[in-house]
Amino acid sequence: MVYTIRQTRREDWQLLRDLRLAALKDPVAPVAFFEPYDEALALTRGDWERRASGRARVTFIGETESGVWGGMVGAFVRDDHVWVVGVYMRPEHRGTGLAEALMRAAIDWAGGRETRLRVHENNQRAARFYASLGFRPTGGAETDPRDPALKAYELAFAPHAPGPATTPGEKAEA
Repeated sequence: MVYTIRQTRREDWQLLRDLRLAALKDPVAPVAFFEPYDEALALTRGDWERRASGRARVTFIGETESGVWGGMVGAFVRDDHVWVVGVYMRPEHRGTGLAEALMRAAIDWAGGRETRLRVHENNQRAARFYASLGFRPTGGAETDPRDPALKAYELAFAPHAPGPATTPGEKAEA
C-alpha cells in the first residue's frame, strides 16, 4: 500500500479526533494509551485544532491515495529530547510497514536529538517493534495511572542511528 507521510494541519482536526478516538477504543488501548476515552471525547474543537496544528507537538499521519488515515505518531520536545507518543495504526493497516515509516518520520523530525518513548510492560508486541527500530531501555519507568502495580518502560533511540526511509510528505511504499 502507498502512503503519504505528513504532519497534520489545523484543518485536519476532525480527522485527527476520529483517529485518536478510534485508537482509544481499540482493544489494546489500555496498554497503549494513558488518556481515557471519555477525556478525549470531551475535548473541544479548539483543543483538537491545537493538537492538529503542531504548536505544542506534531502528529505524523500516513494517508492513503484515497485519503484514508491509516495511522499516526505524535512527537514533542521536552528536556532536549524528542518524545514519541500516541502511536496507533488502524487494524487494517497493521503489518503494512506504515508504523515504521511514521516512526522514521518522527525520528527524522527529532533532528539528531535523542528520541524517547514509553511502552507498557504488557504491550510486548510494541516493545518488540520499537527494539527492531533500535530503541533501547534507559532504565526509566512510569507507573500506570490506572494500575500502580504496572509500569511503562522508557526506551531511547540514539541520534546516530540510520535515517528514515522517507521524509514527511514523501510517498512511502509500505
